[in-house]
Amino acid sequence: MYWKIFKVSGNSMSPTIVDGDYILARKFKTKPANGSIAVIQHPSLGRLIKRINFANHTGEIFVSGDNDLSTPSEEIGPLNEELFKYHVFYRISPAGLSSFAH
Repeated sequence: MYWKIFKVSGNSMSPTIVDGDYILARKFKTKPANGSIAVIQHPSLGRLIKRINFANHTGEIFVSGDNDLSTPSEEIGPLNEELFKYHVFYRISPAGLSSFAH
């Protein structure tokens, strides 16, 4: 498995993941699944950490942040699967290690 640690900048995924937290993620081995949290390399917005909402019949995937003040899903746009780089499994915060159910 190929794991990577990312430092979180911003609160778009708050309260699930907050500014200053770290996340532990591994490369996607399967298709991104609804409800999962992903590290995405967006063509114009750069690296994003977002929750996967759904995929449509053409294979486009829609994402959003957990915070209402996050960049709107419409602005992020539908994304192709190859932009989904890592699947987030753990949050590392001052309170300790938290696992995300998948």
